[in-house]
Amino acid sequence: MNPYQAYKRNEPSTGWTRIDILLALYDGALERLDKAEVAIKSGSTSTAITLLARTQLIVSELAAGVRLEGNEVTGSNILHLYEFVTDVLRKPDLKAIASARRILTTLREGFVAIQSEANELERSGQLPSADRLQMVHATA
Repeated sequence: MNPYQAYKRNEPSTGWTRIDILLALYDGALERLDKAEVAIKSGSTSTAITLLARTQLIVSELAAGVRLEGNEVTGSNILHLYEFVTDVLRKPDLKAIASARRILTTLREGFVAIQSEANELERSGQLPSADRLQMVHATA
């Protein structure tokens, strides 16, 4: 039995949907940007660099979840935005953090706008549930 199956057998369902997980990733990235900004303003560059690196990892995971099959143009545009965010966060800079925050906030707001519909599609089985996602299997 693979580790994920053993985990699922022993753990109750969290009740998280795909969009809940997606929004939590955005929240985590935005929270780290806020903390990095505070760290830069207080002179703790090394802390800011660590927080920005963690933000880059979250954004990389968001990018890994983009599927181009449904709408290649939209998917490509989102990937370009994620690429821009990871690129500008290479250095601890307040303007870069502000740019990254604007992009991530705008994308998050778009997903919040469709949250109810996405949850209904998942509940009805038209979208695979979160526990069936390849990402979840790969990271367990």
